[in-house]
Amino acid sequence: MAKPPEGVNSKPQIIDYYVNTLERVLGTEKDAQMCIYDASCDTHFGFCCHIDEQASRELACLPEVLLVKPDSDYNSEKKDYTASSIEFANVLNSGIGSLQLFSAGNTKHWLVRMDKPGVGVVTKAQMVDYYTQILTKVMGNEKDAQMCIYHVSWQSRFGFCCELDKECAQELAGVPGVQSVELDRNFESDNKDYGGNSFQNSTNPPETSETSEMTTIKTNKLFITGLSFYTSEKTLRAHFEGFGELVEGRLCV
Repeated sequence: MAKPPEGVNSKPQIIDYYVNTLERVLGTEKDAQMCIYDASCDTHFGFCCHIDEQASRELACLPEVLLVKPDSDYNSEKKDYTASSIEFANVLNSGIGSLQLFSAGNTKHWLVRMDKPGVGVVTKAQMVDYYTQILTKVMGNEKDAQMCIYHVSWQSRFGFCCELDKECAQELAGVPGVQSVELDRNFESDNKDYGGNSFQNSTNPPETSETSEMTTIKTNKLFITGLSFYTSEKTLRAHFEGFGELVEGRLCV
């Protein structure tokens, strides 16, 4: 990214600048917030995000965007998003660091079990805001908290999954309303189970399909759990149309 406009100096302001830029391509602020998973806010400016190829081409056409390319570090065990690894055209200066949410390679994925929220927290959106506020007490910034959460449970079982370093996870465990914070053992699994049973006792083996809370798959229809809580019908359709004709797609809120 080009240097932010004058007056955009703090980390929250710079992240807002990135979100607003991505929003022009995706259409909504919440979609943009959920797509961004890392940001550089110091001497070199830029961010990492989950978007499709068409959106990346549109993003590259924006005047403040210097370069868009695949994130070669995404699948690496030791991610390096320092400025020296970002090949910005004509602006790369070796040896200059960048500011990240956490140190490179220092995060883990955690499953956070929560007490049932108080009266008035009923809908999925309200539950997500509740979880975000809990995590903000540790992160210090709401947008940082939003970017760290990658799954929520909000009906019979309450909790969320997030990416944090060990120090923040230990601090989160002491926040009122948090029952426990433990490693998300499903994160690396090909068959992720984030149904109610995972939050009930994540140390037990997964229950059978007959006893789980997952909806039964019916002919030609799929019920998909674990979607981002900022998923829109537009982004849902864009993702699944790549696998064949999508006749209908609905979000259950």
